[in-house]
Amino acid sequence: MSKGTTVLGSKNDPATGSENPTLSIQNLYAGYGRRAVLRDFSLTLNPGEFVGLLGANGAGKTTLLRAIMGLLHPASGSIRVLGCTARTARARIGYVPQKHQFQWDFPITVKDAVMTGRTREIGWFRRPKTADWVKVFHALERTDLMPLKNRPIGELSGGQRQRVLLARALAVEPALLLLDEPFTGVDAPTQSALTELYRQLAGEGVTVLMSTHDIVAAQESCSRLCGVRGSLSLDGKAEDFSPQQLYAWVHGRELEGEGESTGKGGSAGTSPSPKIGVPGAGGDSTGGTRQGHPAGHRVTPQEAAA
Repeated sequence: MSKGTTVLGSKNDPATGSENPTLSIQNLYAGYGRRAVLRDFSLTLNPGEFVGLLGANGAGKTTLLRAIMGLLHPASGSIRVLGCTARTARARIGYVPQKHQFQWDFPITVKDAVMTGRTREIGWFRRPKTADWVKVFHALERTDLMPLKNRPIGELSGGQRQRVLLARALAVEPALLLLDEPFTGVDAPTQSALTELYRQLAGEGVTVLMSTHDIVAAQESCSRLCGVRGSLSLDGKAEDFSPQQLYAWVHGRELEGEGESTGKGGSAGTSPSPKIGVPGAGGDSTGGTRQGHPAGHRVTPQEAAA
């Protein structure tokens, strides 16, 4: 883990990894031109985890997703997906973009839109085989889109469009599923149904990484939360964070009026302790170290609130 990550965590830390992680990122530096967005970023995700990726706009969430998919070449560091390079493993990565990034006025049906998810596997100028359609129809069934399979995508509602994007990602039978703001513009019933499906996929061994700015949705949906602000400066079980901690972290300031409270209503010394970076604590914007403590000091909840 990068320097400046404030650790308030339990012994059974989800970030310790396993012998065969789905995703392993080590000391990643990546950005655009001379501007470094990710700095010394390290993260391990294991099979079956449903992880929420938090961070303000410009913190590096999109840059991280692009690097994982092999669309952005890092300046240094390594990314391994299923033990392979990101580019080699792209066929096992499912990606659900934000809805506005898809061309919904294109004259194709729902089933054809889902088939576009298999383009990398099939090739641009080859016809889909029976096996490809089997996988597409399975994805349509899982997302409750079979009744709409012949409907033009331009006639779909916001929630239906989100399910099309998910089915498109599932058509590749991914080991790693990347979600970019999947709850934007969907109603509560659709969000609930999608969350349940993400949990089912995680239960089947798929690793789900959801990038979102929605703190409440992330905490209610995910089993683990990670935060990026250049480096990884927040990591822990979702249940161990209070909404106030997460809100303060995302907005780049310390807790106010929290006293010695930690977790969800617990008191100091009794509540489990997630890992949370405290920006502005005598260090840089990635979490830093408190004045008077040596580099790498593990700040306690009491020190963070002091």
